Amino acid sequence: MSDNPKLRKNGGEGTFFGNLWRSAVKNNIPMGDAIVAAIDKGDPTEVLKVISKDKSISTEQKEIIIEGINKDIEQERELSKRWESDNKSNDWLPRNIRPLTVANFTLLIDIVILSSMWGKPLGEAYLPILMTMGVTVIGGYFTLREYGKKSK
Repeated sequence: MSDNPKLRKNGGEGTFFGNLWRSAVKNNIPMGDAIVAAIDKGDPTEVLKVISKDKSISTEQKEIIIEGINKDIEQERELSKRWESDNKSNDWLPRNIRPLTVANFTLLIDIVILSSMWGKPLGEAYLPILMTMGVTVIGGYFTLREYGKKSK
């Protein structure tokens, strides 16, 4: 399975929670149970609230963590704005690019399955890439759809 391109080891800027943990370790910031519980919930705004109330962390340490969190939140907002812009577009293609991507990928999987049934299996080198794309494309699409429904 291929790695997430957002990960630092793959040349990306890092994921939200990965950057948070790195910042805490690098700056020797204690992560209390309340902060860890907020991180486990996966809600950056909840993490911000808990960190700002935590008395075991110095003001300077809080500022370091909060700055990193705010940067990640802003990146997510920019991405959401782009998606909203796509959805409000008068053009057909920008509004339907994600569903078309899922349909295209599903068709690709069908072709791979059918060809393997007829004696033309896909090389083993391509399977991890195909699996990663499947999780990313299909899983991401439906996850974001559910998120969009709940946020409205």
